[in-house]
Amino acid sequence: MVVTCEISFDNNRDGTFYAGQLVSGCVTLKSDKIKEVQAALVKVVGYSITKWSERKMATTKLFAGREEYLSSQTYLLGSEQSNDRHVIQAGVHYYNFACQLPYQCPSSFEGRYGCVRYIVKVLLIRPWKFDQAYTHGITVLKMMDLNCETPQLKRAAHSENYRTFCCGPCKTAPIKMELNLPQAGYVAGQQIPVTVVVINNSNVAVSELRLSLVMLVRYFSVTPEHSRVDRIVISKAKGDSVLRRSTRSQTIDMDVPCTPPTCLTLCNLIQIAYQLEVEALINSLREQQLITMPITIGTWPLGMGMGSLNGVVQHQPPRRSDRYEVPVNELPVMSAMTNELRQNSRDIALPKYEESKHTLRGNINEEELHAFGLNEFAPLYPVYSIPSPAPVVSSNSMNSGFINQSFEK
Repeated sequence: MVVTCEISFDNNRDGTFYAGQLVSGCVTLKSDKIKEVQAALVKVVGYSITKWSERKMATTKLFAGREEYLSSQTYLLGSEQSNDRHVIQAGVHYYNFACQLPYQCPSSFEGRYGCVRYIVKVLLIRPWKFDQAYTHGITVLKMMDLNCETPQLKRAAHSENYRTFCCGPCKTAPIKMELNLPQAGYVAGQQIPVTVVVINNSNVAVSELRLSLVMLVRYFSVTPEHSRVDRIVISKAKGDSVLRRSTRSQTIDMDVPCTPPTCLTLCNLIQIAYQLEVEALINSLREQQLITMPITIGTWPLGMGMGSLNGVVQHQPPRRSDRYEVPVNELPVMSAMTNELRQNSRDIALPKYEESKHTLRGNINEEELHAFGLNEFAPLYPVYSIPSPAPVVSSNSMNSGFINQSFEK
């Protein structure tokens, strides 16, 4: 007796949604014979889990955590509270379903030591045998409009540091590094114009500049309480050398690949942050100088504020509430916003949704004993094709090199 199940979504081929949107679709059951069930239902669930082990001496300790965000179910046939049997006739049957996503949803993520996962399940309940589950993973994204986050994201960002190096019994004169960005917030698909100024007052040359865009994922466990950080380099670039006793400014474009958005709130088990790292290598001393700067990756770029779309969305929803509830009068806002985006698609470069290459694929059926359908699932994230911001030009930023006058004889 064969039953197949297809789960499709209304006007959403990829199954990608934003927090606050309505997930609606159709369940298609196909059976070659009559099938009896106590109930058939659709569940939409959202949760995060973390799990890993650490070995110390001869002991292995396990760490785990779980947090729930969404649990909705709609009966298609029967009920688990009734012992009646219901018949699914041979043929094709269609059932519609809908579920409102809460606003306070962290973005979907599949990582090395945990995940934030949203699943649509169709369950055929059969107490006299075993339940059958058909699953479909969906991507849920926090609507992170960079225009509505902290104002610091719009401003030019600057960082600098100094370092001296030991060369035998002596110390070198300091090497100063300056790091300048036109803004602190970006989206996937953009390039970050990184302006690096190296003021090398030492008598050793900087052999090379190495730039890295780093994703930092912190996982938390509940039993027992603990945390660990996974460091993933998602993009690299190189800069030129800097001669001894000279100054050089370089602007280097750093690609922002498809990646999950920054998430420091909403999820108590997984936090995602990004930082730009610039390393000045001094091969003659086998040393390096490192300067870092945090950046934010959003789902809607600066300069294309959703708040300007005829007043549809003027601000972000509240950061978090203890209970993941949405006021009834706020529910239509996200749908109205989506319609407005479609109407303005000629003027706004809407993103494509792609799978991240530096995160993992998750097994969405790992909690089901009798599951059908694909096990692997990878969330999809927005990638834009829009201009990158102009680089920062400062008094030292002239994209050239010159000999430091103070060292001229």
